[in-house]
Amino acid sequence: MKINMAHTIVLLPGLDGTGILYQQLAQQLAPEYELQVIAYPLDQLLDYSELLDFIRPQLPEHPFVVLAESFSGPLGILLAAEQPHNLTALVLCATFGRNPLPAFKGLIHAVDKLPWNELVHHWTALWLQGRYASAELSALLEKALTMVSEPVIKYRAKQVLQVDVLKEFATLTLPLMYLQARQDRLIWAFNAKALLQLQPDMQLIRLDAPHFLLQAIPEQAAAQLKQFIQHQLNPRRATEDAVLA
Repeated sequence: MKINMAHTIVLLPGLDGTGILYQQLAQQLAPEYELQVIAYPLDQLLDYSELLDFIRPQLPEHPFVVLAESFSGPLGILLAAEQPHNLTALVLCATFGRNPLPAFKGLIHAVDKLPWNELVHHWTALWLQGRYASAELSALLEKALTMVSEPVIKYRAKQVLQVDVLKEFATLTLPLMYLQARQDRLIWAFNAKALLQLQPDMQLIRLDAPHFLLQAIPEQAAAQLKQFIQHQLNPRRATEDAVLA
C-alpha cells in the first residue's frame, strides 16, 4: 500500500531528543502512516523557544499531525498555537503544559548536582518502566540518554521545571488528544487534568503503561493514533461509530 503523505505524524521526542526510541511505533503505524521523528541537537543548550526555531524548518509541506512526547509537550503546544500551515491535529503523550513537579520547586537548583549516570542506569531503566521493564528496552533507553551530553540533559530538565504554556494551550482550536500512562511515575495525572480543564473537548485516552508509553505498548499507541486521525479526517464516520457504540 502506498503511503498517503496526508497522513504524516511528526513526532517530537522526549528528554533525550535523539529520536532512536520509536522504531517499533513506526512499524506499527506503517504502511498507512509515515512517522517523521525530529531529533534535537546532541550538544547544544537550546531552550524551548530555540528548539521551536529548530523544528519549524523541518515541518512537512503537506498535512501532518504532531505527536509531542513528555519533554516536548510544551513544544507541541507552542507550535500548534502558531497555527502552522497544514497542521491538522495535536497529540500529547505523557506530558504537561507547565512544571509537572510543582511540589518540588527547589529542584531546579539541585539539577546540576544530580548523579546522572546512576539515574540512567537504575532510575530510568526500572522506575520509569515499572513492570514493563525489559533488558532490550533498558538498553535502548540507556543508549539514547548516553548519546546526549550531560549538560544538555540537565539544561533541558531545568527548562521543564520553568515552563508554562497553559495560556497558549487554552487558545488552541485544532483537534486534540492526550495519551495518558496509568502507571506513569513521573508525569502524574493532574497534568492531563489541568489541560483537560482548559480544553474540555480534548480526547483523554488512559492506557495501562509506564511513562515510556510509546516504547512499552507501541501497538496500542499506534491503534489509538490511527483511530484519532481517521476520525478527524472522516468526521461523518466518527459520528456513525458513536451512534453504533
